[in-house]
Amino acid sequence: MENTGQLNPTESLNIISKAIGQTKEKIKEQSFYYIMWGWIISVASFCNYLLVTFTEFKHDYLPWLILIPIGWILSISYSIKKEKTKKYETYFEVFLKYLWIVLGISFIVIVFISSQLKTNPTSFILLLAGIGTLVSGLTMKFKPLSFGGISFFFFAIASLFVSNSFTLLITSIAMIIGYLIPAYILKKSE
Repeated sequence: MENTGQLNPTESLNIISKAIGQTKEKIKEQSFYYIMWGWIISVASFCNYLLVTFTEFKHDYLPWLILIPIGWILSISYSIKKEKTKKYETYFEVFLKYLWIVLGISFIVIVFISSQLKTNPTSFILLLAGIGTLVSGLTMKFKPLSFGGISFFFFAIASLFVSNSFTLLITSIAMIIGYLIPAYILKKSE
């Protein structure tokens, strides 16, 4: 019997089904980052709001200085752990990884620029989060994440019309709607 190198229809479907299943699992793994950063930023924003609104504490920004480095450490640790178990990396995974690395650097640059200009960075940060989340949702073909990304645009605009302390509440709510709800749906998806 001669091997022509061609697959029969059943073998082709099995390979396609296996590839789709692996892609879905890799997409579900992305939920970790959205859940972790959603909680970190939401808690930091809310704690900062409470400190600004209800105390005279001069260092009300401390939740950010404590929680953001924790988020970086957790992200890097999780990423390294996942890299060790991977046999290969898809273009999809590479694209999302570099998208969020560039956006992460952009978040830092925006905070630095805003501090130099003595302006609130919230609108710009929410805009960048919206871009990254919407692009990720569209790339994953996951509508809840796409809607979460779009919601960030509305929150970015809304943050222009409230006091600085209320932008902290807007940020916390934006993280819940834009990151956490879609991420938990993604994590539970089949």
